[in-house]
Amino acid sequence: MPTVLITGITGFLAPYVALSFLTRDWKVHATLRSDSKKAAVEASPLGPYISSGQLELFVTGSLETGDYSKAIAGVDAVVHTASPVEFSDKDFETVHLAPALEGTKRVMDAAVKEESVKAVVYTSTYGAVGNHRIAPWAQAGVVLNEENWNPYTREELNDIDKNGWDPKKDFYNPGSLFYAGSKKYAELAAWEIKKTSGAKWSLASMNPTMIYGAPIQPQTSLSQGGMSTEIIYALLSGQDKPISPTYWPYYVDVRDCAEAHYQAVIKQATGRFLLAARAYDFQEIADKARELYPNEAYRICKGTPGKYTYKDPGVYILDTTRSREILGIKYRSFEDTTKFAFDRILELEKAGLK
Repeated sequence: MPTVLITGITGFLAPYVALSFLTRDWKVHATLRSDSKKAAVEASPLGPYISSGQLELFVTGSLETGDYSKAIAGVDAVVHTASPVEFSDKDFETVHLAPALEGTKRVMDAAVKEESVKAVVYTSTYGAVGNHRIAPWAQAGVVLNEENWNPYTREELNDIDKNGWDPKKDFYNPGSLFYAGSKKYAELAAWEIKKTSGAKWSLASMNPTMIYGAPIQPQTSLSQGGMSTEIIYALLSGQDKPISPTYWPYYVDVRDCAEAHYQAVIKQATGRFLLAARAYDFQEIADKARELYPNEAYRICKGTPGKYTYKDPGVYILDTTRSREILGIKYRSFEDTTKFAFDRILELEKAGLK
């Protein structure tokens, strides 16, 4: 039975990545930063695999100081999903960059030392790809692919941190720019370590857009349960509340995102892979939810039905040819993803989460 190391098992994506491997008879070594969420992971849908021994949990410490020597021993592949999803508007170097960058370096260095590793997959983000200086609708018709990189330099991000944000110069707020920048530099570090180490394993970077789906990770809140969960819960919050603009106007189903990670491992794929089903709008989620859940329609934000920014005035176009042709991903429909997410969030709400 082959073995994969998956970091960040308490995140939104990692449990689905783990299931992609576990259901194909892989053994999984999964990491946590501390013991605090261990019981919650054991009580999650991953619990039966922990009980059977097919999934083993390893406490590795903080991202900056993590020790992966035991967790990585003898594994055939590594999937590094762990990274802080942090949107605070200050302390770029310490709060945003250090955990993402140092955490990635530590995992990659451990992979270099472990001779059994044949494939490594790093979970990056579309944030490391796009041009975040201007609004999506100011890029209508512009085609982006894996050759594109977020243009913000470390120096620019530190300048924003030090001197403040100028909305006339920078479209996205500091928190969004800092998160995207941290992932960009962590991804660059992964590629540099692969290049300079002479490691024989394949390296693939997944660059997903907004990930939606049913949260199955340890969850104590819906209003603070991760970005996509929070968006959906906010849309359930009231008929008369305005719907926010969709600043990140592409999505991918968490199941498809996880499958892409699995396929990258078994195919020993190399290079970057943009993951996106299609463009969407928060308004479109609300419209579809009212259609799918008529009994809940009274409390789903109404907004302006049918008004989707990606259609008018339009947004950039993401070319996902590589993920479709090399990894074989067949993206799920918008309705499938919306229903999958809402069903779970309504279930958790009935269980008492807010």
